[in-house]
Amino acid sequence: MNYQEKFDVNKGNSSYFSNQFDILITGLREDNDARHVHFRNSIPNFKGKIYSFDTCDNADKFHYEIASSDNIIIDKADNKSLIPDLQTLLRNQNFQGANICIDITTLKQGILFLLIQLLLNEVKPCHLFAAYTEPIEYKKRDIDEIGTTEEYDLYSKVIGSSRSVPGFNKHRSSKEILLVASMGFDSQRLQTIYENLKPKKLIPIVGFPSFVPGWNQTAIKMNYMVLKGAECFDDVRPCEAASPFEMIELLNSIYQRHVHEFDVYISPLGTRPHCLGAAIFSSRNSNTYLIYDFPVEKKYRSESVLRSNIYYLSKYIS
Repeated sequence: MNYQEKFDVNKGNSSYFSNQFDILITGLREDNDARHVHFRNSIPNFKGKIYSFDTCDNADKFHYEIASSDNIIIDKADNKSLIPDLQTLLRNQNFQGANICIDITTLKQGILFLLIQLLLNEVKPCHLFAAYTEPIEYKKRDIDEIGTTEEYDLYSKVIGSSRSVPGFNKHRSSKEILLVASMGFDSQRLQTIYENLKPKKLIPIVGFPSFVPGWNQTAIKMNYMVLKGAECFDDVRPCEAASPFEMIELLNSIYQRHVHEFDVYISPLGTRPHCLGAAIFSSRNSNTYLIYDFPVEKKYRSESVLRSNIYYLSKYIS
């Protein structure tokens, strides 16, 4: 059966998508963050509940608010343990068998990874969608700082990759490591993971086509030193920046080719749709390793809205 999996949300189909799910999951952000509210404003006829999540810096704890479609707070809680309290919340709130959409635009990756795993494998909804609002521009640094090569002002700090990703912890085998990493606009994140992990082979993934023409070249430029050190320019793989489906297919192709020789480590440092694709693939392939460095994102990192996409993910529910 062939059917469309990715849609551009617009005035012509907003009423249709408003009625396709009864639970909307999003990040816990300020309402004046344009990208945070864009998808919600694009589905004005939505009448279900809104679950907003946030986590502490290392994703051990999470906070949530439950609101009605007209933004009346129904319930809220702080400092809940991500494991097992997130799964308990999903079960108690009747997520199983529901129609759910996850707006990944401002949802922190630390909770996104576990949420995807739980929804696909444990607390299984009837239908599952995800949404993402693309930016037109990310904020750059106002003044060049001595000793830094970063062009963009995206994170206040990075916790690091020594902590396991909640829900994806596992012991290493004796095989050599293959690191598959989607690249972002940061010059240090991939470099640090590469130096700490010491993989035998690195396969970088660049978002192409990118949201904005030229952003793929920016990602390569910002990661040039690690690509040069790993001697892997010929191994760079393109993957549409806005497509979790293309990421899943690419990861599966790499995995099938290399799994007998390497332990396959996946590090999603690029776009949020790439992170979504990596989360889905890792949730369905338990012998892969998910590695993440938990950056503390700055508020209002992007400027203006390009478009909102919605993805149909129900076929991945096991």
